[in-house]
Amino acid sequence: MGIIIKILYITTISRTINAFLVPHIAKLVNEGNLVDCACSIDMEVNQTLINKGVKIFDIPFKRNPFHPINIKALLELIKIQQKFNYDIVHVHTPIAALYGRLLKVKFPKLKTIYTVHGFHFYKGAPILNWGFYYPIERLMVHFTDKMITMNSEDYERAQKFKVKEAYKLNGVGLDLGLYKPNNVEKNEIRRRLNIEKDDFVILMIAEINQNKNHKQVISAVEILRNKGINIKLICAGDGPLLFNLEKDINERGLEGNIQLLGFREDINELIIACDIGILTSLREGLPRNIMELMACEKPVIGTNIRGVRDLVIDSKNGFLVNVNSPEETAKKIEILFNERDLLNDMGANAYQFILDYNVERVMEDLLEVYG
Repeated sequence: MGIIIKILYITTISRTINAFLVPHIAKLVNEGNLVDCACSIDMEVNQTLINKGVKIFDIPFKRNPFHPINIKALLELIKIQQKFNYDIVHVHTPIAALYGRLLKVKFPKLKTIYTVHGFHFYKGAPILNWGFYYPIERLMVHFTDKMITMNSEDYERAQKFKVKEAYKLNGVGLDLGLYKPNNVEKNEIRRRLNIEKDDFVILMIAEINQNKNHKQVISAVEILRNKGINIKLICAGDGPLLFNLEKDINERGLEGNIQLLGFREDINELIIACDIGILTSLREGLPRNIMELMACEKPVIGTNIRGVRDLVIDSKNGFLVNVNSPEETAKKIEILFNERDLLNDMGANAYQFILDYNVERVMEDLLEVYG
C-alpha cells in the first residue's frame, strides 16, 4: 500500500472478528498500518490482535437496527473518530455497517469500506427482507466508498446500486495450512465417535436453526435407510432447534444413523473422519464450512443457492440440489456412496478449486482495495 494508514474495523459483535478477521487485521498491522476494532464484546477478542497493539473499543450495538441503544453506539463511534482520526472505517455485518457508514455524515473525507457477508435481500428472499433491508442499502450506498462482495449475485447487485467502487473477493480467506487431511488417524477419530471404519459418513457443520434446514438431509437419510442404505450423518453445531431436531430424529427411528454433536472445537478432525460434506441452507453469503471441507479434499452436496453455487461446481467438486428436495439429496448421496472413484475425484477437484480462496491470495486482493 505504500503509505501507512489508520483503519478502524467495525463489527456488530467481537465474535465476528475472531471467526473471520484476525488474519486480515494481523496482516495490515504487519504491513506497518495502525488498526483498531470497535464492536460489542460478546467474547474476548483473539489475543493475537491484543499482542499486536490493536485497541478494542466496546460499542453497545444491538441487532435490532432501530434499537435506541444503537444511537448511543453511533455517538461513541463519533467520539472515537474525533479522537483518533482514522483514514478508513471498514465495516462488517449489517448493524455495524449501517451505523459505521453514518460516520461519513459528520466526517465526509473519511473513506468507508463495506464487506458484504451476504445481503439479506436475494433471489427468493421473503418480501419482508426486500421491503426492509433493500431500501436501507440503497440509501447507504451514498455513504459507501468501496463495497466488497463475496459471491456473484451480491456483486451484480452492488453494481446495480452504482456504488462508487464494487469488488468481488473470494470471501475472507482460509488458512489452508490449518487443514491437513492426513495429520490425524481417521479410524481413531471414528472410534471416538462410535462410527465404524467402513461406515459412509456425511458431515454437516452448521448452527441448528431454521435457515440451515437440517430436515432436508435428515429426510434424505430416512429415504436411504428405507432403501436399505445405512449411512451415518454427524452434525456439528448448536442452536435453538436442537431439541426439536433430536425429537424428530427419534420419532423417525434414525438415532442409529444421525448424531447431533452440538458445538465442537475439533471441526478439522470431524472433517477428516467424514467421506463427504453437506449443507442444505436456505440462505448463505459464502459458507466457510464448505471451504473447510474442500480444504480437506471432501466433495460437498449443497443447495443451489447464492454463495453455495459459487463454491460447489455441480458434478465437478460436488453436487447442487434444490432447496427442500430430500429425494434429490438422497439420490446424490447414493451416487457418491456407490461410486467411490467419483467421490475421490471430486475431492481432489475440491482441493484444487479452494486454493484460490487461500487467505494469502485474498489478502493480496484486499490490499489492492485499500490502495
